[in-house]
Amino acid sequence: MRFRLPLLAGLLGAGALTLAVTGPGSFASFTSAVGATNTINSGTFQLEAFTSGSPRVSGQLIGDANTTGQPTQSLTASPEPQVIGEGNTLSYTLTNANPGDSYTYEFYVGDVGSLPGEVDTITYHTDPGTNAQVLENQMTVEVQEQVNGTWTDIHNNSNDGSSGVAETAAGNWTYYLDYNFGPAFLQPFTFTNGTPNCSGNACTESTATFRVVFTFLNPTNKPNSQGGTVVSQNAAEGLSAAPTITVNGTNTP
Repeated sequence: MRFRLPLLAGLLGAGALTLAVTGPGSFASFTSAVGATNTINSGTFQLEAFTSGSPRVSGQLIGDANTTGQPTQSLTASPEPQVIGEGNTLSYTLTNANPGDSYTYEFYVGDVGSLPGEVDTITYHTDPGTNAQVLENQMTVEVQEQVNGTWTDIHNNSNDGSSGVAETAAGNWTYYLDYNFGPAFLQPFTFTNGTPNCSGNACTESTATFRVVFTFLNPTNKPNSQGGTVVSQNAAEGLSAAPTITVNGTNTP
């Protein structure tokens, strides 16, 4: 009688079995692994300031001056810096400031990053130089936001909810936007030549518009009338000052 040993094809074929007897009490195994690479990019929140129209002057004395006596004002915005999180610089220049007149410039702020955020505060820092302080002591400063088409005073140095007022330009002030109309909430948008690339309702949260008003005080009280007085401002004549205003924002989750 012949014995035949059958060959069981496929016992060790691919996907059939993963273990094979290799010796008494021992096994061999095939192993496999698959990997995944992870790329994580954090978002950005970055403010940028844009100019809005030309600076303006108002007051009783400005109408009396000829061309030589008119003030010269300019407002420019630098490009957005390459450093993430740092906004650009807005430069306002005023020459030939005159007692009795007010000088106003407007600008708006947008979010050029990828995450939404809000403008929380605006800070004003006086020029501490001795001569600058002499000039700034003769001037006031106020900061306002345009809310539903109306310029609204932003409260300064406290967030208790009361209205802001004009303060001496020789002091340091913080303007809070967390009362009444709330912080200025900004959605991120790309901008072309200062115009947000959005449409419809999406544009309503693209920018926040502000204005700054410097007033050169005029303490003259009817100098030509009986009992009138004139307070000399000669000490402030021909001086310069360079105070700064900073818009501060925070990303909101």
